[in-house]
Amino acid sequence: MSPIAPPQSFDQIGYWSPNTASMDWCEHNYVVSYFIAEFWNTLSSLFIVLLGELGLHLSPTKELRFKVAFRTISIVGIGSTLFHGTLRHKMQLLDELPMIYAATALLFICVETKNGPQGRWFPISLATWLVLTSIFVSITGGRLQFYTFQASFGVLQIGILYYTTTIHKLQTATRGANKTSAWLIQRALGVYFTAVAMWLVDLHLCEFINGVGADS
Repeated sequence: MSPIAPPQSFDQIGYWSPNTASMDWCEHNYVVSYFIAEFWNTLSSLFIVLLGELGLHLSPTKELRFKVAFRTISIVGIGSTLFHGTLRHKMQLLDELPMIYAATALLFICVETKNGPQGRWFPISLATWLVLTSIFVSITGGRLQFYTFQASFGVLQIGILYYTTTIHKLQTATRGANKTSAWLIQRALGVYFTAVAMWLVDLHLCEFINGVGADS
């Protein structure tokens, strides 16, 4: 299903209608509840909040950078819940912008773990980039907004994947193989690429998985 122009059958009337977000996912709107646009997407988003809070409280380190990373993941879950529950543009921003913030926090951790403290210029540069990206994502709409967000988030993800695997290889070379770390990275990569595949199916093959044709 096109993320910009969903089929008419998806545009059922609900409490938050009309939809103003630039994306409408594959799940039928307002089928389970008149007050929740995408019921199952909304419900599953609550688990992101739980994941962030569990990481915050179970993490063996209490460094501020890790607290920020886990808490932004929780905020992503809250924003995602509001976005899927309403399909409103402002709620979409509460989902997408925290995703960029969380990924930036994780990239910051990765860079400083591999290369050591970078000085004030590094967090200032990241903060400046975040401000500019936030403004651009917020004031644009339609395909421009969609691809701006995806490009920004995608670059961050590539950076995180690169640094995570690089750090693991360096630790293996200097300290020897760590089976626990290797197991976690393998599982994390498996989950990540499975999630990306499911996202692409939802984005492009909706008519094949829920029976809604392009001419609906």
